[in-house]
Amino acid sequence: MQVENKESLLNLARNADERLFAARCLDYVHAVVKAKKAVVLTGFLDPGQVGLLEDICRGYGEVRALLWGGYPEAERRRALVVAKDNQWYEEDYKVEILQVVPLKTDSLPGHRDYLGSLMGLGINRDKIGDIVRQDKGVAVFAAKEILAFLSQNLNKVGRYPVTVQLLDGANFEFSAPVLIEKVVTTASPRLDALVGKAFNLSRTDSTLLVQQGKVFQNWRQQVNPSKLVVEGDVISCRGRGRFRVLKSAGMTKKAREKFILGFDPEYK
Repeated sequence: MQVENKESLLNLARNADERLFAARCLDYVHAVVKAKKAVVLTGFLDPGQVGLLEDICRGYGEVRALLWGGYPEAERRRALVVAKDNQWYEEDYKVEILQVVPLKTDSLPGHRDYLGSLMGLGINRDKIGDIVRQDKGVAVFAAKEILAFLSQNLNKVGRYPVTVQLLDGANFEFSAPVLIEKVVTTASPRLDALVGKAFNLSRTDSTLLVQQGKVFQNWRQQVNPSKLVVEGDVISCRGRGRFRVLKSAGMTKKAREKFILGFDPEYK
């Protein structure tokens, strides 16, 4: 790869963390193309990282990324980086499912409780995929290589004792979360305006949050308060939650734009 092309691909990153991830993606590409490695398996990636990896694969031109997170609707997915002309690779994403069930059901832990307990074991975030609510507890999608460790060491979620066992994919149930809808109106579809309305903040405070790098649009940091938001965008704000722009619902009589936002109660 020419130095200029490498730099242009690294410059797809928006911040230092993304640049480190982009450099890691280039290492994956190098291993496949230069070192003739049949396939490189990544950790679990969020949709923003997936987009960056796919951009780098397209920019390099000789590789592709195949994705799987354990079920078709998965948000976090592992990638197999392979050469475009390679038809003989082994398609094994090494994704397993653990069922984690609280022994007490007086007040069930939420998504952040489960994730916090997993991270508290010293596990890297890229070893954990989606955490999906089930009739009993949750299904945790995890990298196969940490399965034994989790089974032996995850015994509490917050203050709740839990049981952990392997879950067969045939017994996994997925239903899309019921979003809590909120109708807001703004003078314009700017990012800071929607963040302010979504989280009941002043325009000054929401603008500052964006400028401080605490707001992510479609899983990528966005520091431009005037960035436009469109239908389908997913916006998150550190420490406050996230929402999806479900619908752009036209103009009000006072010439303000109306939006319907959807909040997942698991991410409050």
